[in-house]
Amino acid sequence: MSRVRKLLSRTSLKLALLLVLLFFGSIIVWFFWQGRQNKQAESEPLITYSVDFPDESKDNAISYQWRGAPEEPKKIRITKINVDAYIQKAGVDQNKRVAVPNNVHLAAWFADSVKPGQKGLSIIDGHVSGRQTEGVFEQIGKLSAGDEVEIEMGNGTIKKYKVIESQQIKESEAVSVLFDQSPKVVSQLNLITCGGRFDRSTNQYEDRIIVSTELIN
Repeated sequence: MSRVRKLLSRTSLKLALLLVLLFFGSIIVWFFWQGRQNKQAESEPLITYSVDFPDESKDNAISYQWRGAPEEPKKIRITKINVDAYIQKAGVDQNKRVAVPNNVHLAAWFADSVKPGQKGLSIIDGHVSGRQTEGVFEQIGKLSAGDEVEIEMGNGTIKKYKVIESQQIKESEAVSVLFDQSPKVVSQLNLITCGGRFDRSTNQYEDRIIVSTELIN
């Protein structure tokens, strides 16, 4: 009987250890799953709808909670025209165009273009104005060749660009110019905003201002 009791005791001990391992294993799996869920929940939302009247609160723009990835653009700084703004992530909107920021004091990176610093063409847009206040790119038409643009990435690194060209063109021609990369530039960043006369019947500006820059660091 003592051998049977010993065997039962050993079996019970093994079962108890197995239950303990399963218990702690399930806790580890739960925390891992929660971490992944939180990481997904904290990713920068993709803007796919351009509102006619974006938020004009500067306080909301300053306190914006950016949640992008380390290799994505976080802020844009242009010292010459006093720009220091967070960058949202934009997709294609309801009009089949690059979506625009939902606050006039924020910029937006077109997520279907390359990330700043990479080989290829990156695109960032921003409003020229709201109904009652200036927008983040209200002064980009004043930029000229050699002026610098800084992009702060999510990991804190800085990508520096210099302006190579600034153009004001008709809205109908903007897409071809915006998506055009110079064959002489390895890593190009194009900035775009509205310009020209405001047409109240269409609630649109007639022109677009596009500033082309190239990576210098």
